[in-house]
Order: sequence, then C-alpha cells, then structure tokens
Amino acid sequence: MHTDQHIDPQDMLNMGGLRKKMPITFITFLIGGLALAGFPLVTAGFWSKDEILSDAWGHGYTVVFVVLALAALLTAFYTMRQITLTFLGKPRTDVAEHAHETPWTMTVPLIILSLFAISVGWTGIPEKFPIIGNRFPNWFHDYVGGALLEHPKAVEFSFIPLLTSLVVSIGGITLGWLLYRRIKAGDKDPLESSLGSLYTLLKNKYYFDELYDRVFVQPAYAISRNFTYLFLDRKIIDGILHWVAYVSPIIGSFLRNYIDKPIVNGSGDLVGEGTKRLGRTFRFIQSGKVQQYMIVALVSLAAFSVLFYYLLTSAP
Repeated sequence: MHTDQHIDPQDMLNMGGLRKKMPITFITFLIGGLALAGFPLVTAGFWSKDEILSDAWGHGYTVVFVVLALAALLTAFYTMRQITLTFLGKPRTDVAEHAHETPWTMTVPLIILSLFAISVGWTGIPEKFPIIGNRFPNWFHDYVGGALLEHPKAVEFSFIPLLTSLVVSIGGITLGWLLYRRIKAGDKDPLESSLGSLYTLLKNKYYFDELYDRVFVQPAYAISRNFTYLFLDRKIIDGILHWVAYVSPIIGSFLRNYIDKPIVNGSGDLVGEGTKRLGRTFRFIQSGKVQQYMIVALVSLAAFSVLFYYLLTSAP
C-alpha cells in the first residue's frame, strides 16, 4: 500500500491496532512478550526468573536481589508498553490501518518459538514449589547436575522471591497497559512529561551514538579525507603517476632517438643496404649468356687447380 505519509516504521507511536491486521504475529508476540516479562506459571520466563531470584535470596545477596527485581519490573513494563502501543487500541496512522499479516516463512518460526516460550519452562519446575512442584520431574536440574562433578543443591524454598517475582511481573505488565492503553494518534509518550530530562537521556540512549560518532566516526572521516585522500592519494599516488606520465615521453624520446633509430633501425638498414650494394656489384655476372658462364667456370676451375697444385707442391 503506497501512501504519501512519511513516518518512521520503527516508531511504535505510529502503529496500533495490529492485533486485527496481524493476528498470528500478535498471538506469538504476546506469548513471547509474556515469557520475557516472566508471566507467572504458564511461561518459561517465569521459571527462569524465579530460579534466579530464589538463588540470589537464598544465598543472601540482598542487593543483587533488589537489582534483579527492579530489572524484572522494568522488563515487564516495557514489554507491555511495546505490546500495547503496537497491537492494542486503534491504528494511529494510515500505514498501520493497511498493514497485513507476514508470510508463512515468518509466522511458522514464530509459532515454533512461542511453543518453546511456554513449554520449555516446565522442564525446570522446582520440586519444592507449592502444589505443582512435586508433580513434575525437574529434568533440567537433573541434566545439569549429572554433567557436573558435584550435584548442585537447590536453595530452600521461600515465599519472598516467589511473591516478588509475581509482583514485579504482574505489576510491570499492569502498569504498562494502564499507562499506554488510551494513547491516540499524535499523543506524546506519557513518560515524557513525568520523567522530563531523564526521558530525553533514555530516548537518546545516553547519547552513546553521539559519543561514538564524535570519538570514532568523525576522526575516521577526518583521517580518510585529509590523510588517505588529500595526502596519500592526491599527493603521493597521483604525484607518482603524474611524474611517470611526465618522464615516460622523455625516456621514450631518448630511446627513439638514441637507441631505436641509430642502433636498432641502423643495424637493419645496414644489412638491407649492404645486401643491395652487394647485389648491384655482382649483378653483371647474371647476364643470361651460357658462353659467359662457361668461361667463368673454366677460369674458376683453372684458378682452383693452380691453387690446389701450389698447396700440394709446397707441402713438406
């Protein structure tokens, strides 16, 4: 669908209502999002998060436990924020209004992943978990323990990490839904007014991109422009090429005038002219008269006979 409306396709404020346009993507995304938020009992994310919180609490790492709980709360909040802005409510742009489901090459992997996002957590249910803990074997704990020299011991069960996991997961999801469920087209992010400059800092990713651009990108451009292009390419490489272009005709002229013409061509011309002169000198013997040829042959024979006789008689 072509439209004259220019929007940022990565901005969730430009979406909305996609649950009806992309139902398969919505359901699989919802399952994955709830697993990421650690939705209780039915998602794999809950069991992994609960185990981490229980281990931190059981070993007395209170500060670590608090930090992990806060991180889990924020994760549940921004996950529900993403689900609400993207799929719930009504389309906030014309592009979102005309969205459609992705092809099966995208939806089939999403369905497979969503099944794992639910079921894979059941392989690691702690044995001391209330009600259902002793009804399912903890295959993951047994598998990992069998691969180690010392079988890991599970920490004692405590309701504090369990309740914390439930509160941060459900609380973050509820807070994200309540805060963004009524947002309409053209509205600003509700966090912008409440967080103020902190929202700007977070939105700009702590200005890491700007810092990276200032520290790495701009110096790289400066080096490539001033050193690589202006100095190395324009002055050194182009200078060598221009010098070669200037010197080559001079060397060629020298070779032409002092090597090629007098020596190479001179040698060839000398052979040719010598052959022509030798031919002109001895062409008188090519008269075509048989009598003349016989006289030359007799004279030559007589001369060779005298020479041969002289050599024989003068030999010791």
